[in-house]
Amino acid sequence: MSESETTPADAGPAKSDDRDLDRVIAEFSQTIDRKPDAVDTLYERALAYHHKRAFPQAIADYDRVIALDSGHADALFKRSIVHRQLGAFDKATADFDRAVQLLWRRQVFSPAKEA
Repeated sequence: MSESETTPADAGPAKSDDRDLDRVIAEFSQTIDRKPDAVDTLYERALAYHHKRAFPQAIADYDRVIALDSGHADALFKRSIVHRQLGAFDKATADFDRAVQLLWRRQVFSPAKEA
């Protein structure tokens, strides 16, 4: 048997995807150090942590985004996914419901203008 047949795919040195995510996270972190209230950058770093499956860090960033912008439906929705992945179904449901309510209100109270 070859080594690749007996070694799990995620064993050993970091995969290039992980190194890319680490680099992106470091760049976002430098920007956040300079501007701690940068909601868009916090959200992007949360997505990178989420993609990396660094769930505690992702939740911490989603929490900060939502604290700074309580109407950030995307952060609520993504945080609901992380909570679900961690088995926190009540939290996942609450975040999902809140995100849907925000999106529904936007649609009802700010309909797209017809051309």
